Amino acid sequence: MTLPLNKETLAAAYDYLCTTPPFNKWNLPESDDVVFCVGSHPGLRGWYKIDDKGRHVITISRRCIGNSTSLISTMAHEIVHLYQRDTRIETPGAEHNAAFKKLAKQVCCYHGFDPLLF
Repeated sequence: MTLPLNKETLAAAYDYLCTTPPFNKWNLPESDDVVFCVGSHPGLRGWYKIDDKGRHVITISRRCIGNSTSLISTMAHEIVHLYQRDTRIETPGAEHNAAFKKLAKQVCCYHGFDPLLF
């Protein structure tokens, strides 16, 4: 059996992470201001984008995420992308640039995630 995913579960994972370091220092938007979607891409665990209305959208794939550990790690990864976009420290076309890796290292240190998988 795998963890059932829905918008409420994704929002709860986001809210939990927002209460923990380093996210709690990043002035992230409230979960009500983020659109959460459950996708079914077979090769991507999650993805982040800005929609045509300027809203943050985080999608998590039900085909790749089946447990709480994977959900939290993937949500954390997508939050780093959201933060980069919000603070304008992203480089177009360079998804996992040096700035992403620096932020990811902080997240992995606090949460015990494997930096090679993050």
